[in-house]
Amino acid sequence: MSTDHDDVRMLIGTYVLGGLGETDRHVLESHLPTCRECRDELARSAPLPGLLRRAPGMPAPRPAAARESGTDAAPPASPARLDRLLEQVRAADVARRRRARRQWLMPAAAFIVVAGLGLGSMLPFRESTGPSTAFTSAAGYSVSGRATLMTKPWGTAVSVTLADLPTGAPGPFVLQVSSMDGRTEQAATWAITPSGSVTVTGASTLRLPDIRSISVMDHAGGMVATTRP
Repeated sequence: MSTDHDDVRMLIGTYVLGGLGETDRHVLESHLPTCRECRDELARSAPLPGLLRRAPGMPAPRPAAARESGTDAAPPASPARLDRLLEQVRAADVARRRRARRQWLMPAAAFIVVAGLGLGSMLPFRESTGPSTAFTSAAGYSVSGRATLMTKPWGTAVSVTLADLPTGAPGPFVLQVSSMDGRTEQAATWAITPSGSVTVTGASTLRLPDIRSISVMDHAGGMVATTRP
């Protein structure tokens, strides 16, 4: 604690007994709103004058300033004045706590909103199933099947179910996703199956609105089947 604080704290007992001059009284009353320790000390000391008055055969002590000057002690601070002062510092405490709570809640609320926005994009329920469309065979093929698209945080999942794929040609088959601006991505590959049927799920970094077509290509890059979402 600083020397100033200690000096002011020493005035509390004299204050409640009515021995402070106007200058010291002003110093103490200005200090109280900023110092919880001194406010607590004042609250503990406030009943002292009344207790001394009620004590049988025991006069209230004269303040040090009065003893040294030989004058009569000033009357103790009135209960009404003490009550008003204590009420003021209590009200100041409540106001400070409310301000501190608001200052904490505002950044906390902002953090919650930002965190919610960030996490929301990764939660499963934000994923949505897109269109499911039928493949059209390229010339010379009789492939049938469907492609189903699902929006993901990282792009689009592409699930295809195909039948009547060639069984004698060399593999592999390639699932290719094309964008509106002409880019292409390989979403999946698989080997030829004896039955000519396959179910496979691939992945593309393209967003669903940016996808123009999904195609099945043979090992030489020739079109086998295609569909548009």
